Amino acid sequence: MRKLILLFLFAAIFAAKSEAQVTIGSSNSPHSDALLDLKEEANGSSRKGLLFPRVALVSTDKPDPMINHVEGMIVYNTATTAYDPLIDMNIRVSPGLYYNDGTKWERLYMGYTNWFYMPSVSIPTGSVSTDWEYINLYERYKAQFTGEDPTTFKASNQAPSIVPYIPQAADLYYYITYYSKDVFEIDEISNTGVMKYKVIGAATDCSYINVVFVLR
Repeated sequence: MRKLILLFLFAAIFAAKSEAQVTIGSSNSPHSDALLDLKEEANGSSRKGLLFPRVALVSTDKPDPMINHVEGMIVYNTATTAYDPLIDMNIRVSPGLYYNDGTKWERLYMGYTNWFYMPSVSIPTGSVSTDWEYINLYERYKAQFTGEDPTTFKASNQAPSIVPYIPQAADLYYYITYYSKDVFEIDEISNTGVMKYKVIGAATDCSYINVVFVLR
């Protein structure tokens, strides 16, 4: 009897190992090109989704809470790096799907919007410029998003005290998409967001500059 049981176990193990493809969710055969096929119906349709493991990553350069970086691993991160100007933007994390390339975590961006308008700021136009003037667009944006002036910064209940994800200046592209050419002459924008300009005429209620930031 013992020999029969051992023979049965051996056959079961051999059969399991020889089955290179697996279906989860139904008894239907997996797709011929799939190593793992998650489906409920024979036509491949389902009414449920795949729930990735939810973990609190520390930073993109550290494997924590795992022991090592493992290439190809995917997780849903639940943590948000607290804002600190001394922390490189490239290692900060925020909630979302991340994959590991073997040396660091990379965020999975799927159909996300990677641009936004710069918040409104005022530019003095009371007098015509006698020389080139400069305004640091990035620093003006950062000051607003980090609540530099607490008297003009408000957040909803339970929201972080500042906007939690602030790119570094060199992590953005800067665009002027339109400006009042009778009021401003714009020469260039540096890689860190400093705009070189002149005031060449009197502004009106309809004078403006449109500035767009794009994540690199």
